[in-house]
Amino acid sequence: MTSPPADQGHNALATLARHAGTITAASIPAAVKRQACLCILDTIGCMLAGTRTEEAALMVACERALAGAEGATAHATIAGHAGQLPLLGALRVNGYLGDVLELNDLIGGHASIGNVSAALAVAEVEGSSGERLLEAVVRGIEVTTLVYNAVYPTLKRYTESALVPVGIPSSIGAAAAAAHLLDLDEAQSLHAMAIAGGLAGWCPAEVIFGQGGSMKPLLFGAQPGATGVTAALYARQGMTGPQALLDGPLGYFRTSARDARFQSHDTWALAQPRRKLHACCGYLHSAVDALGRLRARLGTAALAQGHIEVRVAPYVADVVSKPHQPLSPNDARFHLQFCLALVACGADVILPDHSIDLAAHLARPEVQAAMQCIRVAQDTAITHYHQCEVVHEDASGARTAQSIAAPRGSPQEPLGDDEVVGKFMALAASVMGAPAARAFANQTLALDTVADVRSWAAGMAAKT
Repeated sequence: MTSPPADQGHNALATLARHAGTITAASIPAAVKRQACLCILDTIGCMLAGTRTEEAALMVACERALAGAEGATAHATIAGHAGQLPLLGALRVNGYLGDVLELNDLIGGHASIGNVSAALAVAEVEGSSGERLLEAVVRGIEVTTLVYNAVYPTLKRYTESALVPVGIPSSIGAAAAAAHLLDLDEAQSLHAMAIAGGLAGWCPAEVIFGQGGSMKPLLFGAQPGATGVTAALYARQGMTGPQALLDGPLGYFRTSARDARFQSHDTWALAQPRRKLHACCGYLHSAVDALGRLRARLGTAALAQGHIEVRVAPYVADVVSKPHQPLSPNDARFHLQFCLALVACGADVILPDHSIDLAAHLARPEVQAAMQCIRVAQDTAITHYHQCEVVHEDASGARTAQSIAAPRGSPQEPLGDDEVVGKFMALAASVMGAPAARAFANQTLALDTVADVRSWAAGMAAKT
């Protein structure tokens, strides 16, 4: 990979714009291109699965009403739906659908959902080739990850800044993706990213981890994607943006982190994907897998006797340890005690149905009993959400511990290509039928051979 050079009189955004311009089909390794195809497939699978939620119908109705009020012309496909919406409306719906079940990947802090939603809509409207779409997605994800990685290691606790480091990096990345598809030059791309960072929402932690209502899925995919595309369209018309937005004395780096370090890397983010197996917040995955391993050692009946202590990083406990029952399906996806209770009662994977059918699972006596036996402890020795320790203490005081350094789906325990395709089939088959889902998966894995993405994108729509 051609790494963005260390700052040599250029600020971070200028470095990113210059670097994005070097990412072409010829420079992307075959393995990275394969992972980009899998990211697109995985993200669309999440969109299709999201159509099963009550929130999906609400979001589509909102965007159709908005399109009617604005008199806009339909242009782009909505996953799992017949008909189309204008560019930004389709983008927002797809971004929402792909995030609502918390199954979209964690590369660069949920980079795929915003970047794929943005690139997919623009590429369809522009009639781009599959190869050009892949270039745009890779640019967006790599740019997003470089911004995200600058702040995440020393991120301020959510109780201090109340800002989640997803919206601004993803908005900047989506601008890089859209800029490529719109044929912006390096200077215009720089301004597109600067404008996107300025327009981006601050991604408030209360919406994501607190009582966010039904709008939460807008924040990781829909809003960043739409912001990035809007910024690229502005830049194409000559609007300029704040180029010191990231590393200036009043910039994002100082706002969100204690010691932000923007630096070049010799690896591709897409070469080390972080994908989700569980339909819940990524902060819960290590604890879910650790408790699953402990249950396998002790047995479900023995685990039910006694108490379970879950030790996680303080910033994780701040936002996913809940003092109340899950209040909504979205709250359930961010509720550590609820998800762990499901595992204690035998679940190996947190599935979409665990939150979609929340009322039925809360009515299970064994789930309620398990929730009462789980205690979450903040452990300052744990510094990353990949790390966790679960300790079971039985009635006699005997303690059994299970530690984990990384969950399934992380770079250390990656999902294989066949597992990612299998996940897509499981999510998509019930929406589009197994034969159509398989055909779409095969096309997506060969996306660089598609001459015009409009015919391919039509494959993810509902059949009338």
